[in-house]
Amino acid sequence: MSLTPIHKRLILIFLISIFGIDNTFSIHDPKMEGGKAAAMANTSVTLTDIWSIYHNQAGLAYLENISVGVFHQSGYIKEQNMQGISFALPTKTGTIAASYSYYGFSQYNEMQAGLAFGRAFSKYFAVGIQLNYLNTHITGNYGTANSINFEVGILSRPIENLFIGVHVYNPSRSKMGDEKIPTIFNLGVSYLFSEKVLFGVGTEKDLNHDPIFKAGIDYKIIDYVSLQAGISTNPTRYSFGIGFHYIKINAHIGFLNHQTLGYTPSFTLSYGF
Repeated sequence: MSLTPIHKRLILIFLISIFGIDNTFSIHDPKMEGGKAAAMANTSVTLTDIWSIYHNQAGLAYLENISVGVFHQSGYIKEQNMQGISFALPTKTGTIAASYSYYGFSQYNEMQAGLAFGRAFSKYFAVGIQLNYLNTHITGNYGTANSINFEVGILSRPIENLFIGVHVYNPSRSKMGDEKIPTIFNLGVSYLFSEKVLFGVGTEKDLNHDPIFKAGIDYKIIDYVSLQAGISTNPTRYSFGIGFHYIKINAHIGFLNHQTLGYTPSFTLSYGF
């Protein structure tokens, strides 16, 4: 029996997930390795920009401008690509934000739409929460499944220039049909050595996998250009990237390395009104 191109693609993705070539492939794994986050090996739980809606919603509380952003994250094969869009609106009581992301291709895809709120109780402490609607579609007899889950984050600055972030994805341990959606804990610490240098370390723990340790650095060469680099474990992965900043436009491209498959790029573009 000959296989159609569709079935070949599904089998390839299945093999990638089973043999650990890409441990980011699972039902609604929330990793958005876009731009700056990917370049810093996903040491991103303490960052405060529009992309906090994917990494730690508490960071949204410190946004000062209405912001919009788009991202593209390449997989090892095109069927693993992810795209998305985000919007954030600061108010007197906190920042309201929304996001939409799409992973996969026509025969297998995952969609997530999120509504978030981040509030700062002082310049030293903020909390955030997000409600997600999830949808998975598999062609043929498998059909479509839906689910709802949430995520919560805390961001603290106990002393000047020191940031501590905690984030939990899917603490309710929601499922997509019979499939478990990952529950993932993130803890990170970063220190701003100067206006130009930010260094961070962190750990990530999926309840079903060994912990990942990671470190990343962000260095602003000049006002318009910054460089990022990072390293993470389990397996060992290296990353680097570059950011461009002009008035209220921020663009980042990051490259994350896999020992076997090489580098994959991620791109983010945002604008603050």
